[in-house]
Amino acid sequence: MNQRPSWLFYKTDNGIPQLLSKALNQEQFKEVPETHRNDQWNLYWRGSGFTLSDYKNVKTWQILNHFPKGNTITRKDSLARCLKRMRMVHGTIFNFFPVSFNLPNDYTKFLSYFSKIQSKKGKQVWICKPSDLSRGRGIFLFDNISDLLYDGSTVVQRYIEDPYLIGGYKFDLRLYAVVTSYHPLRIYLHQDGLVRFSTEKYAGSVIHNKFAHLTNTSINRNGPNYNVEKERVGAGCKWSISQLRAYFQQCSVDDRLAWERIKHMISLTILMQANSIPESAKQCIELYGFDIILDKKLKPWLLEVNFTPALGNDCSADVAVKLPMLVDLLTLAKQKITLPRPVTDHRRKNNNLSRQAVILKEELFTRRRLPPIDPEERQEDLNHFDDVFRNRFIMDPAETERMKAIERRVTKIPDIKKTGSIIDQNSKSHTETDSVISNRCSTVSSIRSQRAQIRSHSSSSFRNNIASYPQVANSEYKVGGFFLTFPISNNTQTYSKGATDIAKSVTEIRNSLRISETNFKFMPAENRQLHERTTVNWNVMSGFKQT
Repeated sequence: MNQRPSWLFYKTDNGIPQLLSKALNQEQFKEVPETHRNDQWNLYWRGSGFTLSDYKNVKTWQILNHFPKGNTITRKDSLARCLKRMRMVHGTIFNFFPVSFNLPNDYTKFLSYFSKIQSKKGKQVWICKPSDLSRGRGIFLFDNISDLLYDGSTVVQRYIEDPYLIGGYKFDLRLYAVVTSYHPLRIYLHQDGLVRFSTEKYAGSVIHNKFAHLTNTSINRNGPNYNVEKERVGAGCKWSISQLRAYFQQCSVDDRLAWERIKHMISLTILMQANSIPESAKQCIELYGFDIILDKKLKPWLLEVNFTPALGNDCSADVAVKLPMLVDLLTLAKQKITLPRPVTDHRRKNNNLSRQAVILKEELFTRRRLPPIDPEERQEDLNHFDDVFRNRFIMDPAETERMKAIERRVTKIPDIKKTGSIIDQNSKSHTETDSVISNRCSTVSSIRSQRAQIRSHSSSSFRNNIASYPQVANSEYKVGGFFLTFPISNNTQTYSKGATDIAKSVTEIRNSLRISETNFKFMPAENRQLHERTTVNWNVMSGFKQT
């Protein structure tokens, strides 16, 4: 018996980051050699999106790292537009995004709102972001309408002027969420992430100092105080989420409600585009980077969503957070890759019988004086039957589609029984020949039924027979550092079929938020320990480790 190969193959267009390369090597992925055929890969990783043909031709042993139409929430203008629409439909549960306007389309609305707020509260700070740029490029703050200068599509937002500060420094959170399926919707949130600090102390009145107001690493690593030991923050500009939670614990800050809100915020944001994703997109997985800021009341605000979050290695925090996250991401990806069963003697025998079935079809055409089979078509069928169980990349669902195509060609042959009866009427001498052909055809039909039986239970066999391939057992709620955050109900059977019901999902998230606010918001300190003993499963459902 042939053993299952221990290596999987990945494919990329323009290279991959160093941390991702280490994670691939750790999870036993090798770059596909040039000698392999175009379809002999298991993971296709690209920084940009894929073409329609890529999604159409993907096989069940392959997976792409982007969903079709999965970038709706990653453009700043599209995200603002979708959140406004959802807020109008579902109410205040979507009030986790600052007031935003898409310019130039909403310029008159923005002017009206700007003058209204200024007349009531005085000068207000706004932030202007280009819709299609990343890494903090083109972002600036303004409090006077005459300072608003833009070229192209731009998003203008109310600036969060009361952020939570650590040592006087502003920070935001980069959290990693993975979508393994949209129909039904499955969202995993990693328990660790990055905390990105500004490199100069926050000063609300000095709005033109980008090192005090912007937290993008690509900007602050060029600041004069990047390597300086800053109060409480230290050198550099990054922490991990684990460090932040340890800091909250030292300061006696109860941050559980904040993480519950963050979990549901991410679920609601991804939920907005669920119905726009084609249900046929099964062999995909998507990694999103969520940028979130906390105000002084620990209320989270969504800043933006990153389509391909940066996987660079700038400091030790990147290695400590991103490498385990990528390893867990590849574990989730491998659960969606259906590997073939080893080639056994029994399957080789069936393969040889399949070759005989093709030859028998040719004999049938000859005996019945039907048009001859195209030699290229015959050779194509024979080659296919040879490859079904011999090639490690030919998988059962794809083979099923292939067999259907062959069977569609076979159905063009006149019905065997009817043809036999016509021959019997015309010439009794063909009776013996027809009986022999009928016996052979019954053999072919039995072979087909056996092959269909093999295909029907093959998927479960692949998952159950994993002794010869190193895989992590499937877990519904936790895979490495990723925790299932949606669906939030313990009864996941309600999400097992059909398209995602957005209205039902929003209602369930709203109810969960109400429970969280009741449990965590105004809890006296002396009752907190008692409450923690009664909520044993809080770690799993929250998606974050307690420190």
